[in-house]
Amino acid sequence: MAQILHFSPGQVVRIFLEIKDGYGTRTDPTELPVVNQIILPGLTLAADYPEDMSLIYTGLYYFQFTLPSGATAVGSYLVDVSYIDPSNLAINSEIYQIIVSAPFGNFSASVGV
Repeated sequence: MAQILHFSPGQVVRIFLEIKDGYGTRTDPTELPVVNQIILPGLTLAADYPEDMSLIYTGLYYFQFTLPSGATAVGSYLVDVSYIDPSNLAINSEIYQIIVSAPFGNFSASVGV
């Protein structure tokens, strides 16, 4: 199931992934989770992928990227992540949909950080 996140142009997108074993305990897989690709609003692929996610703590990972600014950033992005399930060593995937809209419908407005 996809996770849907909402952002404004120019913001930093930070996604998180939690990996658990068959007992529900956070655990690390044999390899780092990977962001395979980011699909941009025009259905093109972002450059420089795949890229590993970063470890925060056992079983908890993150990845971040900055959205472009202005009207061209508006639309829906798809972030495709894969990881090895430590319970059965199968490759699992997680999808994040990033919806970018102009703050208050206006590109000259800015959102506080």
